[in-house]
Amino acid sequence: MKIFISYASEERPIADELAVRLRTEGHTVFLDKDNLPEGEGYDAQIREAIATCDLYLFLVSPLSVQPGRYTMTELKFAREQFPNPRGRVLPVMAKPTPFSDIPPYLSAITLLQPQGNLVAETVAEVDSLFSRWSRSRWLRIGGGAIAVALVLAGIGWRGTNHTPPPCRLSVLLLAQDASGLALDVTTPAGTTALSLGNAPVPFEVGPFDRKDVSWSAMLRGRDGSPLGRHAIKGCPRSRVNVDFGGGYGLVIDPL
Repeated sequence: MKIFISYASEERPIADELAVRLRTEGHTVFLDKDNLPEGEGYDAQIREAIATCDLYLFLVSPLSVQPGRYTMTELKFAREQFPNPRGRVLPVMAKPTPFSDIPPYLSAITLLQPQGNLVAETVAEVDSLFSRWSRSRWLRIGGGAIAVALVLAGIGWRGTNHTPPPCRLSVLLLAQDASGLALDVTTPAGTTALSLGNAPVPFEVGPFDRKDVSWSAMLRGRDGSPLGRHAIKGCPRSRVNVDFGGGYGLVIDPL
């Protein structure tokens, strides 16, 4: 996993130790002092590093959230790259900081507050995020829209020849503007949070057995609040139209 660490210069010793530990776990870590070649445009390099990272890790401290700090510029770049921070942004309380001072973009998601060793607990949380993140496959399609294929490996496979089961579903979100929205898809394999692009693009759920496998989809707004939830048990034989209200809905088709 490619990780960008954003930190106030006063917290550099923490960032350095964290970077070393993450690298020993096999992650690629970007630290400005380690990765910026001399003479290169600073802003452009930082923006590019954030645009290509899998996880943006922000060390929260009274100094890092202070207006005018470059960490706030990095946070702006991250907000542009990840309109929905869930699963892609990890704020870590490095120094006690009033919650009222923490930017809403960070406080809208779970803030890691280490109770013991900050580095050890942060590495453990990153490993947990990586396990969940790697279960989903992200594919960029022309125009910047994102389609996500969810593969539930091992569910409903029959016989000894491992023939895939017959049930696969195509799910399409109906919305005039899907940017900033997120869809939580819960299956027997767990919950995957999907960040939606500007244009509605169908994604696939399955394969799984037609019998009693249940899954659900919850649509969340730009502020993370739920807009609607729909659950399905088994495999529908024909199109299912779901109306969440407010101009949002789902079209579910068997494949």
